[in-house]
Amino acid sequence: MKDRTIEKMLYKIAALFAVVGIILRMLQPSDNYLGLYLILVGHIMGVVGIFVYMKHINDIEQEQKAMQQPVKQLQRK
Repeated sequence: MKDRTIEKMLYKIAALFAVVGIILRMLQPSDNYLGLYLILVGHIMGVVGIFVYMKHINDIEQEQKAMQQPVKQLQRK
């Protein structure tokens, strides 16, 4: 099975954005919303990583179903 580096990279970058946003928000609790924006970007990137992984799993399941269709037709004959 192919190594899924895209999802791993998205998760790591998302965690980095979230942690930096939390630290920035704690150190600068002013009206500057940069920390909150970084936390939001981290969460969005995490969700994108989950969707990419779900698409990958769905593609694998579709391939397996397509490969089993001819086998089922041969078994019926």
